Amino acid sequence: MHREWVESLPDFVLDDGTVFDKEKIFPYAYRHSFAQRHADAGVPIDVLAELMDHDNYQTTKTYFRVKEVRLREAVERVTNMQFDRHGTRIWGAITTVLDAERTRRAVGAVVVPFGTCSEPSNVAAGGGACPLRFRCVGCDHFSTDVSYLPDLRSYLDDLLRQRERLRSMSEAEDWARAEAMPSEAEITRIRRLIQRVTEDVETLTEAERAEINRAAQVVRQTRQNFLGMPRIRQPLPDLRPERPA
Repeated sequence: MHREWVESLPDFVLDDGTVFDKEKIFPYAYRHSFAQRHADAGVPIDVLAELMDHDNYQTTKTYFRVKEVRLREAVERVTNMQFDRHGTRIWGAITTVLDAERTRRAVGAVVVPFGTCSEPSNVAAGGGACPLRFRCVGCDHFSTDVSYLPDLRSYLDDLLRQRERLRSMSEAEDWARAEAMPSEAEITRIRRLIQRVTEDVETLTEAERAEINRAAQVVRQTRQNFLGMPRIRQPLPDLRPERPA
């Protein structure tokens, strides 16, 4: 019955002028179409996994892929709103490529919490050898963009909560509390960065802001999908200095 119905359908002409092979239309393919349409609409991967009754995100990711053209357009828009650690907007062309279905921002940079890093030793290690232990906002090799704004705000909230929690821990010794305490300098720097990025976005027209918001959503969804990140806040990085053995 299903095959007869498929064969009765008119030909589907693709963008390149070729006719879609109807042999590729079968009941199980509808699940892939369902996943692809929801992913294109920006549905978070954890929600999509629940809709498809999957136990883990890795299974869900096999059912769809972000369309390259759409992703490239989004990345180009977002990288035009890129900022250094001081919140100064970075102008100029930025080369973007797709590598193993991950968004790569600039050749010679790696993704780090809340932005990208161009520090040579960290780049060579794929982002796992930061000399500053991910105190990114204190390093000139760090840059960010509007797609990371929600992450920066969440991180600031986490730092403030951690500071208040540590201040109320009377059972902890002073040295332990001081070592674990987020620095006021980092809190101030992140606040300033958020303010600068927000102010710059507010100078755009309503239409431009809408485009940037849509592009940021696509890029964030891509990071979430292909890096396997559910919609939860990232854990605070370990900022304690290494001690000699």
